[in-house]
This record gives sequence, structure tokens and C-alpha cells, in this order.
Amino acid sequence: MRKDTTSIVERNGGMHSQKAYRQIKAMLIGHGYTAPRLYHLVLMDGAAESALSPQRFQGVIQAICRKLRKVGVPVRWRACLERDDAKGLHVHLFLLVDANATINPDQVINTKPAGWLQIMFAARFMSFHLSQPKADMHRIGGTIEGKRLNYATLAGCKLADCENWLSYLVKRRSKADDLRVTYFSSRDTKAKQAIFSS
Repeated sequence: MRKDTTSIVERNGGMHSQKAYRQIKAMLIGHGYTAPRLYHLVLMDGAAESALSPQRFQGVIQAICRKLRKVGVPVRWRACLERDDAKGLHVHLFLLVDANATINPDQVINTKPAGWLQIMFAARFMSFHLSQPKADMHRIGGTIEGKRLNYATLAGCKLADCENWLSYLVKRRSKADDLRVTYFSSRDTKAKQAIFSS
């Protein structure tokens, strides 16, 4: 079988899991969304080291998805659990949402100090970073002069760049060998598999 690689993976120690990457990329096809947007959040936990657990992160992800669905925004997601010296145990989360909904997803997924997302994280003694897509094609107007957005769209050639962006989940750097679960996802695959291991 052909081995996949991306520029992001190559800059970060190589590919951690080919299987996970195939499953992660599958989220970008067959979703049925008319205006798909892809967001990347980095979730961090302020709890003491002894209290850190994947379940705390999964609880936050479920809360975000419940909020989006409650306001009429369909959502799928893929995530990975990592550990490094700077952020400790943390999660990279990619949300795929349909912007053709009753409200703009940016009303939920934003960094406003008094916004729902900030309040929800603070109540759990956790924090997050909203990571914007790096490629200029995702800016307004598709050029370096355009305003940077908090999300990427999947139209045309942007789909390949979104696959590259998603590959951040499967980079080898910061993957911890002692974690029972590395990758987890929403229940939207054909097999309805919620959690898959490396």
C-alpha cells in the first residue's frame, strides 16, 4: 500500500499512523455539507498533573459539539492526544461544520473574552487556542493581503490544503507512547467507530 506523507508531517518527525491519516482524511468527503468549514483548536488543561485525563478533553469536545448542534450547526470532528514540555498533555481538535446553518459557526467558535467558548473552558479550568490556517488561499480574497480567517473552506484546490492541514494530527512529534488512546473522532464513519488507536 502507498505510504502517505505531507509537508507538515515531514517537518514534524514523520508520519505516526498511516491508518489514522486515512480515517482522518475521510472526514472531508461524503459529509453532505453545502458550506463546509474546518477549524483547528488546541485544547489545554490547567488541572494538576495527577488529574489530567483524556476523558476531561473528551467532555469538552462533546460540550462544543452539543452547543453547535443545539444552534443548528452540523459538526464532525477528529482529534489527537499529545504531550510535550511546553503544553503538557493537550489535544489537537479539528471541527468540520456546515456554515449553511441557522447561525454562523463563528458565533460559537471564537476567542471573544465573554464568548460561550471562553466561559465554558474557564469553568473547567481549561484553555484553548484557535489556530488559523496558514495558507494564503484561505484568507479573504485568497491572497496575502486578505484578512486571515479562523477557518478553512474546502472548495476546489483548498481541499488538498485541508488534507495537509489535517495531517498535523498524525505527525510523530509529541506523540506519547504511554497513552492508551492517541486518536479519537465523532461517530460519523461507516463503521460508526468513535475511538481508534494507532
